[in-house]
Amino acid sequence: MTEVAESGADFEHRGLNLARALHDPVGSQGAVMHAGRERDGLFVSNDDIHVYEFTIGRTTDKAIKDGEKIAELLKAVGKKPGNSLKSRTGWFVTLEEPLANQRSAIESIATKHGERIHAISIATLNARICNSEMYIQARDNAPFGSTGFGVKPSAKTPRVQIDLTTSADEEISLSNISNRLINGERALITGDFGVGKSHTLREIYSILRKDHFKKGKLTPFPVHINLRDCAGLKTPAEILRRHAEEVGFDHATGLISAWRAGACILLLDGFDEIVPNRWFGGATDLKTVRWEALSPIRRLVSETPPESGIVVAGRSHYFSGQSEMVAALGFKSFEALRVPDFGQEQLDDFLRQSGVEWKVPDWVPMRPLLLGYLVAIEAEDASNVASAMSRAVGWRRFIDAVCEREAKMFTAVRPETIRNILSRVATLARSRSDATGPVDMEMLRSAFVSVNGIQPDDEGLQLLLRLPGLAAANPDDSTEARVFADRDLADTAYGLDLVEYATNPYADAHPLRSVASWATASSELGVEVAAEALREFGAASTTVLGALVAREKQERFDAVMADLVRVAATLEWDQKRITSTFLVTGVIFEQLIVEDHPIMGATSFQDCVIDRLDVSSIDESSNVPHFERSLIGFLDGVSSLPKWLEGRFGACEINRFSVATQTTSGIMQLGLDRDSRIALSILKKVFGQRGSGRKEGALSRGLSLGDRPHVPKVIDELLSQGWLVRSISGNNVLYLGSKERRKDALRALEVPADFGL
Repeated sequence: MTEVAESGADFEHRGLNLARALHDPVGSQGAVMHAGRERDGLFVSNDDIHVYEFTIGRTTDKAIKDGEKIAELLKAVGKKPGNSLKSRTGWFVTLEEPLANQRSAIESIATKHGERIHAISIATLNARICNSEMYIQARDNAPFGSTGFGVKPSAKTPRVQIDLTTSADEEISLSNISNRLINGERALITGDFGVGKSHTLREIYSILRKDHFKKGKLTPFPVHINLRDCAGLKTPAEILRRHAEEVGFDHATGLISAWRAGACILLLDGFDEIVPNRWFGGATDLKTVRWEALSPIRRLVSETPPESGIVVAGRSHYFSGQSEMVAALGFKSFEALRVPDFGQEQLDDFLRQSGVEWKVPDWVPMRPLLLGYLVAIEAEDASNVASAMSRAVGWRRFIDAVCEREAKMFTAVRPETIRNILSRVATLARSRSDATGPVDMEMLRSAFVSVNGIQPDDEGLQLLLRLPGLAAANPDDSTEARVFADRDLADTAYGLDLVEYATNPYADAHPLRSVASWATASSELGVEVAAEALREFGAASTTVLGALVAREKQERFDAVMADLVRVAATLEWDQKRITSTFLVTGVIFEQLIVEDHPIMGATSFQDCVIDRLDVSSIDESSNVPHFERSLIGFLDGVSSLPKWLEGRFGACEINRFSVATQTTSGIMQLGLDRDSRIALSILKKVFGQRGSGRKEGALSRGLSLGDRPHVPKVIDELLSQGWLVRSISGNNVLYLGSKERRKDALRALEVPADFGL
């Protein structure tokens, strides 16, 4: 027995829709009156006559009554002029499989009246229109949206439980969504790049698939369509035919009939992957382009029977706002849902199913795309490279992976082109109120032209509209403004563009050659990415020195100069003597880490605002820059300005110093055993700023000569206990904090008396 509750009227309505979809003849009538009694369905074509009765009843009497009605109507219609040579068939259709006594009653009536009458279930009627089992078998073997564009093929894809969030920030399960779709409701699912929108739709498909078979095919079956396959199509029928061809289902006509009959649920993946026609300029024109591009999808939605469920997924920033998205997709009543990042429980489940045991570095974002990429690296390399990857290397590889994935959706766009455009957009975005934007369409087009030297064509426009990493600046705003959805992604992209400028500082076309129109320096991640990319090219600090000298001669002492100084100070020095000095003035730093490097020693920071100045990695023998007339919010690493630093600070205002017990010297005076004190000093340096790794040599600075020999042993113990992750960056060994131990580390630093190694 199945567990489908349905009234007789609802069942009759559903059955009639199926019958209409199956026959669709000229002159079909549907429900009719005959001899003073209503008959459920009559369909007359040029060649045949079909009569239907639908029932949820399970009695023999009901079968006898309906069977007689069918035979009577078949005979009466067959006697009409022009119908004598037409074949006649009657259908007694039940909700569940007809009982044996019902079948016997129908057979007896058919024999008695000399008519052909069949007793079948609604599932059998469904199968006559479209064999859902054959469709699902074909669909299972085809790609599901961008899950087919994984950066590395994997034999086993983790199936992590996902909960979506509503517009009211409430969680809703995929099972709940699936039940709503079965009941005819509609939903829009949006999310940023890499969060798993296609994975979510595939999971909904799996739930609906299971429910369809579990309930004897009495519930609608899921039809999952990759909208990227539908470029250039005009009608819903063309979309369904193309989909059938793509998945290898050879009965496209039946699929169209099933859709019109309300026998399926539509899962439409990737509304942002529909290639529009050419765009000639302004925002108004762009909205028209999107409206026209989505015309077949809008028709597919509007012509779907109202009792059929639909869910559409894509990146919300494709549109200028939710109102345009809703109108362009043809939705009226719907639930707006978002795919969130993973939580800790989902992360743990993902790693467990992936069969990896490494600790996730603190910098890794909780998005399945990057996590899956790291797992793939681990499986391929088998040397713990994924868990030991530095933040800069990880984000660079992430951008490469995303751009490679995007490029597979186009015919003539290379991954490096997408990466270069994204990087140039990140540079242009810094001229706005924040490093993340906003970014308008004119800026996107400018970046495209700057990189390619030509205006965007059809595919170029499509690329700009779905450029990875961007999100709508304001869902309620009707403008075309976007922002980078992730600050780390924006900083990484800018770091890559900074490399292009640093290696060719005299290129007229590069926007970084001009005076920076922004005052805020890059984050540490942007600096690390640029340094890592240069290191991969075999460059040393002297490579960047040329750009620094050029900028100094042009008297451009701006944020770009500050970024170049920090990049050079991160790279290896080739022992050449520095004959120049460098000035940075009027720049705002979220954080400035002072490294022991000759470039730092040759630099002066004047009239700057530094929210956090970290001097924990230097000592009396280090190269230290000069700070003049600067406002420093927090001087990290010392509890007061030591004598050996006083000469490097002139007329500066320092608002706050480290608490004595949280400096290296203060920690080493705690009443703990030596190894625990050394461990706390290391945790302070590593976890002091999320994501930043510390060089191995920096972990010993500030310790006495007697304590330094014990550092390697303490590091090994912290590694074995899962506090730290070791990474290699060029010739440097870096130590990163473990994501899952971050709370423990911060708690230990806050209450050091309770800590023990």
